Amino acid sequence: AASAAPPLLSAPADFSLEETSGVMRSLGEVRGRLAIVFYEDRAHTDDNYDLKLTLHRFIQDNNLRPQITTYGVADLTGVDGMLQGMARTAIRAIAAQYGIQILLDWESRLQQAPFNFPAANSTIGVFDRQGRLRYRQSGVHGAAEQSALFRVLRHLLREPATP
Repeated sequence: AASAAPPLLSAPADFSLEETSGVMRSLGEVRGRLAIVFYEDRAHTDDNYDLKLTLHRFIQDNNLRPQITTYGVADLTGVDGMLQGMARTAIRAIAAQYGIQILLDWESRLQQAPFNFPAANSTIGVFDRQGRLRYRQSGVHGAAEQSALFRVLRHLLREPATP
Protein backbone atom coordinates (compact mmCIF):
# COMPACT_ATOMS: atom_id res chain seq x y z
CA ALA A 1 0.00 0.00 0.00
CA ALA A 2 1.07 3.58 -0.55
CA SER A 3 2.44 5.47 2.44
CA ALA A 4 1.47 8.91 3.76
CA ALA A 5 3.40 11.72 2.12
CA PRO A 6 5.13 14.68 3.78
CA PRO A 7 3.77 18.16 3.00
CA LEU A 8 3.96 19.26 -0.62
CA LEU A 9 6.04 22.20 -1.80
CA SER A 10 4.47 25.63 -2.12
CA ALA A 11 7.63 27.11 -3.67
CA PRO A 12 9.33 26.02 -6.91
CA ALA A 13 12.08 23.46 -6.48
CA ASP A 14 14.86 22.24 -8.73
CA PHE A 15 17.31 19.39 -9.09
CA SER A 16 20.04 18.58 -11.58
CA LEU A 17 20.94 14.98 -12.30
CA GLU A 18 22.91 13.18 -14.99
CA GLU A 19 20.90 11.11 -17.44
CA THR A 20 22.08 7.80 -18.89
CA SER A 21 23.41 9.59 -21.99
CA GLY A 22 25.74 11.69 -19.78
CA VAL A 23 23.78 14.94 -20.23
CA MET A 24 22.81 16.88 -17.11
CA ARG A 25 19.05 17.48 -16.80
CA SER A 26 17.23 19.74 -14.38
CA LEU A 27 13.66 20.21 -13.34
CA GLY A 28 14.08 23.94 -14.01
CA GLU A 29 14.62 23.37 -17.73
CA VAL A 30 11.04 22.11 -18.13
CA ARG A 31 9.32 25.06 -16.42
CA GLY A 32 6.06 25.75 -18.20
CA ARG A 33 5.34 22.02 -18.46
CA LEU A 34 4.16 19.49 -15.91
CA ALA A 35 6.87 17.08 -14.75
CA ILE A 36 6.20 13.58 -13.48
CA VAL A 37 9.03 11.90 -11.60
CA PHE A 38 9.24 8.17 -10.90
CA TYR A 39 11.91 7.79 -8.19
CA GLU A 40 12.82 4.16 -7.67
CA ASP A 41 15.55 1.91 -6.44
CA ARG A 42 16.32 -1.37 -8.19
CA ALA A 43 14.05 -3.46 -5.98
CA HIS A 44 10.97 -1.32 -6.72
CA THR A 45 11.10 -0.58 -10.46
CA ASP A 46 8.20 -2.94 -11.17
CA ASP A 47 5.96 -1.75 -8.31
CA ASN A 48 4.06 0.65 -10.56
CA TYR A 49 4.81 -0.87 -13.97
CA ASP A 50 1.14 -1.00 -15.04
CA LEU A 51 0.65 2.61 -13.95
CA LYS A 52 3.63 3.67 -16.06
CA LEU A 53 2.04 2.01 -19.10
CA THR A 54 -1.34 3.60 -18.35
CA LEU A 55 0.25 7.02 -17.88
CA HIS A 56 2.21 6.64 -21.13
CA ARG A 57 -1.02 5.81 -23.01
CA PHE A 58 -2.83 8.74 -21.35
CA ILE A 59 -0.11 11.14 -22.49
CA GLN A 60 0.04 9.66 -26.01
CA ASP A 61 -3.73 9.36 -26.53
CA ASN A 62 -4.35 12.94 -25.40
CA ASN A 63 -1.39 14.47 -27.27
CA LEU A 64 0.09 15.74 -24.01
CA ARG A 65 3.78 15.21 -24.80
CA PRO A 66 4.25 19.02 -25.34
CA GLN A 67 2.73 19.67 -21.89
CA ILE A 68 4.19 16.85 -19.76
CA THR A 69 7.77 15.69 -19.18
CA THR A 70 8.28 12.34 -17.48
CA TYR A 71 11.51 11.49 -15.69
CA GLY A 72 12.55 8.08 -14.47
CA VAL A 73 15.08 8.59 -11.67
CA ALA A 74 17.22 5.72 -10.39
CA ASP A 75 17.99 5.90 -6.67
CA LEU A 76 21.63 4.77 -6.69
CA THR A 77 22.47 5.78 -3.15
CA GLY A 78 25.41 3.78 -1.84
CA VAL A 79 26.53 2.54 -5.26
CA ASP A 80 30.15 3.63 -5.59
CA GLY A 81 33.49 2.81 -7.09
CA MET A 82 33.57 0.13 -9.76
CA LEU A 83 29.90 -0.65 -9.16
CA GLN A 84 28.90 2.76 -10.55
CA GLY A 85 30.13 1.83 -14.02
CA MET A 86 28.28 -1.48 -13.89
CA ALA A 87 25.09 0.22 -12.67
CA ARG A 88 25.33 2.89 -15.37
CA THR A 89 25.73 0.21 -18.08
CA ALA A 90 22.76 -1.79 -16.79
CA ILE A 91 20.54 1.30 -16.52
CA ARG A 92 21.61 2.50 -19.96
CA ALA A 93 20.47 -0.87 -21.39
CA ILE A 94 17.08 -0.54 -19.67
CA ALA A 95 16.71 3.03 -20.93
CA ALA A 96 17.51 1.92 -24.49
CA GLN A 97 15.04 -0.97 -24.24
CA TYR A 98 12.20 1.42 -23.37
CA GLY A 99 13.40 4.34 -25.49
CA ILE A 100 13.74 6.69 -22.51
CA GLN A 101 16.43 8.45 -20.53
CA ILE A 102 16.80 7.64 -16.86
CA LEU A 103 18.30 10.17 -14.47
CA LEU A 104 20.91 8.88 -12.02
CA ASP A 105 20.71 9.96 -8.36
CA TRP A 106 24.03 8.83 -6.86
CA GLU A 107 23.89 11.24 -3.90
CA SER A 108 20.30 10.89 -2.61
CA ARG A 109 19.41 14.39 -3.84
CA LEU A 110 15.71 13.61 -4.12
CA GLN A 111 15.70 12.04 -0.66
CA GLN A 112 16.82 15.36 0.81
CA ALA A 113 14.83 18.54 1.44
CA PRO A 114 12.88 19.99 -0.19
CA PHE A 115 11.82 16.80 -2.04
CA ASN A 116 11.95 14.22 0.79
CA PHE A 117 11.35 11.21 -1.46
CA PRO A 118 11.90 8.09 0.68
CA ALA A 119 14.67 5.57 0.01
CA ALA A 120 14.01 1.94 -0.92
CA ASN A 121 10.64 2.59 -2.53
CA SER A 122 8.78 3.64 -5.65
CA THR A 123 7.73 7.27 -5.30
CA ILE A 124 5.80 9.30 -7.84
CA GLY A 125 5.97 13.09 -7.78
CA VAL A 126 4.08 15.54 -9.97
CA PHE A 127 5.41 19.08 -10.35
CA ASP A 128 3.26 21.89 -11.73
CA ARG A 129 4.37 24.30 -14.46
CA GLN A 130 6.11 26.52 -11.90
CA GLY A 131 8.10 23.62 -10.40
CA ARG A 132 6.04 23.14 -7.24
CA LEU A 133 5.50 19.59 -6.03
CA ARG A 134 1.74 19.04 -6.16
CA TYR A 135 1.54 15.26 -5.73
CA ARG A 136 3.86 12.80 -3.99
CA GLN A 137 2.99 9.24 -3.08
CA SER A 138 5.18 6.28 -2.26
CA GLY A 139 4.48 2.61 -2.64
CA VAL A 140 2.34 0.60 -5.00
CA HIS A 141 -0.39 2.71 -6.56
CA GLY A 142 -3.66 0.86 -6.28
CA ALA A 143 -6.94 2.06 -7.77
CA ALA A 144 -7.44 4.83 -5.20
CA GLU A 145 -3.90 6.22 -5.61
CA GLN A 146 -4.10 6.04 -9.40
CA SER A 147 -7.40 7.89 -9.33
CA ALA A 148 -5.87 10.58 -7.12
CA LEU A 149 -2.86 10.91 -9.44
CA PHE A 150 -5.02 11.36 -12.53
CA ARG A 151 -7.27 13.86 -10.70
CA VAL A 152 -4.20 15.95 -9.91
CA LEU A 153 -2.93 15.69 -13.50
CA ARG A 154 -6.28 16.74 -14.98
CA HIS A 155 -6.50 19.66 -12.54
CA LEU A 156 -2.96 20.83 -13.34
CA LEU A 157 -3.54 20.55 -17.07
CA ARG A 158 -6.46 22.99 -16.72
CA GLU A 159 -4.40 25.54 -14.77
CA PRO A 160 -2.99 28.48 -16.73
CA ALA A 161 0.66 28.17 -17.77
CA THR A 162 1.67 31.35 -15.86
CA PRO A 163 1.72 31.68 -12.05
